[in-house]
Formats: sequence, C-alpha cells, structure tokens
Amino acid sequence: MTKKRFLVLFVIILVVTVVLAITYFVRSVAKDRLENEAVKTLFTEDSNAQYLDAANNPISLSQYEDKILVVNVWASWSPYTEIEFPILDDVAMRYQDKGVRVLALNRKETQPQIERFLASIPLYSNIERITDVNDFFYSGIDGYAMPETVIYDSNGKIIEHIRGVVTKERLENTLEAILKSEE
Repeated sequence: MTKKRFLVLFVIILVVTVVLAITYFVRSVAKDRLENEAVKTLFTEDSNAQYLDAANNPISLSQYEDKILVVNVWASWSPYTEIEFPILDDVAMRYQDKGVRVLALNRKETQPQIERFLASIPLYSNIERITDVNDFFYSGIDGYAMPETVIYDSNGKIIEHIRGVVTKERLENTLEAILKSEE
C-alpha cells in the first residue's frame, strides 16, 4: 500500500471516528437534558405545577423524593386506563413494602370527570391518585402518547420511560432491577 492510500484511509477512519464520537456525545447530552427536565418537572416548586391529592387537596410531589416511583399518566378518556389500573394496583401492593410508590397522575381533568370515571371501575386502593391541574408533568416529560409511564429510582433518575400501555412483566422486571441495584 502506498503512503498516499494509507493517508487517505487514515483520514477516512479518523473522520468516521470523530463523527461517531460527536453523535454519541450529542445524543448523551440530549438524553441527560431530557431526564433532568423530567426530574425537575416531578419535584419542581414551579407555580405552574399544581397537584391535588385524591381528596382534592393541594400537594407537592417533592414528598416523593428518595422513593422508587412509578408515575403513570392517565385520563378518563383513554381506553387504556382500565387496562393499566389493575396492573398498577397489583404492582403497588406487591412492592409497597420495598419502598416503591405508584402514582396515577391524571391529566388536568376536573374532579367531577375523574369521579364519574372512577365510579365506573373497581376501586384500586393501592395506587396514589393525583390530579395534575395544569398538565405540567406530561408537558415536562415531552409526553406524546397516552398513556405514559415513567419509572424513577430512589435518586430521582429516570430508569425507563414507557410510551403506550405498560405490562405487569415490564414493570416488575424494571422494579426488580432497580431494587437489586440499590441493595
């Protein structure tokens, strides 16, 4: 191989390597930024973030810091809510003694809308139901599918963001992995 061919090949390999490194860096930064925004959205003190508990009292989600969280965004108009609530309730019951909290965050529906819907389905008492008055959380996680579920470890790091219907197996596998890593 001549020196000229070797030099051309070296330059090509160098350019490809640099492009791959830049792509990796840009994607990592974008992912970290999105995760940081989702964490800030969950534990924010922003006045636009208005949450109500099941009794319609104002609450702050900062009370859930240092917990392993499953945050499911739902609405009465989503047909998937009836599929997911039994799964979420079962997972909440199974993992409550392990420090896992399951939050069902309603997307800014009125209390009468929520109550009408809940009256039409079985009672799921292990899920912590919260209303996101301004749809702040959903916007903060760049939500675009319904439903969406975000799973956080106890350090507030997003471990998984599921767009679409969540399965019990996927939830349990993710929670088991988090619990094992935090031992």
